[in-house]
Amino acid sequence: MVWKKGMLLVSIFMFIVIFSFSSDITVGFIATNLAAEAQARVAESFDKLAKDKGWKTVILNSQGYYETQANQLENLVQMKVDAIVMAMAHPLEVKPSLDKAIKAGIPIITIDSGYVDGVVADITADNFVIGAKMSTYLVDSLGGQGNIIVIKFEPHHGTRKRGKVLDVVLSEYPQINVLAEYTLAVGANFVENTRSAMETYALKYGKQLDGVWCAFDQLAYAASDVLQEYGLNDVIVVSADGNQETFRRIKEKTMTATVAQPFEEMASKAISLVEDIVVKGMSIEQAAPRKIIYLDAPLVDYYSLP
Repeated sequence: MVWKKGMLLVSIFMFIVIFSFSSDITVGFIATNLAAEAQARVAESFDKLAKDKGWKTVILNSQGYYETQANQLENLVQMKVDAIVMAMAHPLEVKPSLDKAIKAGIPIITIDSGYVDGVVADITADNFVIGAKMSTYLVDSLGGQGNIIVIKFEPHHGTRKRGKVLDVVLSEYPQINVLAEYTLAVGANFVENTRSAMETYALKYGKQLDGVWCAFDQLAYAASDVLQEYGLNDVIVVSADGNQETFRRIKEKTMTATVAQPFEEMASKAISLVEDIVVKGMSIEQAAPRKIIYLDAPLVDYYSLP
């Protein structure tokens, strides 16, 4: 009986110690551009999960600029945060600042940013697979022939990989003609810029258009809005991310398909890694034996809406 009471007291003591330690944790979170719905989803989910554990969070928005992201990293180092999570970031472009954080002994976890040496791990869906799902769905839906518009985004590793896979897929379909390819630049006005480009294509090609491939969902919103306004209601529009707005549009048949990324699950995995390393004291090697952690992303169309 005394032994059981002793064990109970030890358990209570350990809980109090862990809870007290957890409540002192501060985690920095950097999103490249919170105007992107996917990044906002990750940030919102991460912030909620962290606060549920009693952690303090510092949520930062780089607004699409590398220099801002580099400065934010260095500011978090000066704040001596316990961990840093970066979403859809550009670790290679901000490597000197990233190295300062690594040298300071701060564990850094990236989400859909591409793995670089020194970070704990990159949590992501396989963007080559996403590109394959999007692209094969489009060409299959077109029956292997037709005219398409391609809207790419090269600065992010994931969207760049999707575009490269599209090029490979199209090389096997000579009867699919790319009428125009628009490559989006870095910046906060990506939706407006996409809309402007799509208006030009709608005016120029009109009824010739059969399909539009978009690197991510918000580009597809702009494209599909223009198509509807110009009465081009039968054009197939595919993209990736799987936001609730996308599902609504697919249900209304103003978009055709998306590859749904599990952003909330990515945030949850990042929380688990921070907890393992910072709270439980696990080594980085124990917490993340694999440096790229892949999560599945299914293709969703009208017939498979959640």
